[in-house]
Amino acid sequence: MSRKSLTDVAFSLINLARTGWMLRGIPGSLAETVAEHSFLSALICMELSEDVKDLDVEKIVVYALLHDLGEAFIGDVVKNFSSSVGETKERIELESVEKGIENELAKKLYWEYSRQQSREAKMAKLCNYIATYVMGLRYREMGFRVDDIIENTKKEIEDFSRELGVWEAVKRRYSL
Repeated sequence: MSRKSLTDVAFSLINLARTGWMLRGIPGSLAETVAEHSFLSALICMELSEDVKDLDVEKIVVYALLHDLGEAFIGDVVKNFSSSVGETKERIELESVEKGIENELAKKLYWEYSRQQSREAKMAKLCNYIATYVMGLRYREMGFRVDDIIENTKKEIEDFSRELGVWEAVKRRYSL
């Protein structure tokens, strides 16, 4: 496998629609791409960091931007399948990023995010969930049937934000 620059990876993610939206009837021309999702996640991290102190905001934002790098190699896998193969998918993504990306810093940060051992990595994952929830609300406003994604993601947001001790800030900021 030849190694890719971050620019090459970015082009892959810019053109990769998120599968869950398309399975619910959202046309490819409207479907959020993986890159759009990562960008929205990063901005939500910045926004939420105003309410949650004692965090390395820059690191959270970068984690959010990089959290789906593995999808440039394996595609966007739907949640039901991803959950059923769990660690296998994660291992394949980690190996793909390690072998397939030139940039050492991006590989290091992707690995840190994947391990979920720091509060910053966990906050970035929470922002990932919030970004999916916010996008689901937009699609529902457009008339698409995405209530299952909204409700499942809302539950994950609540559980994860309670675990991190930021539920009140999340609830207030995102009207949950």
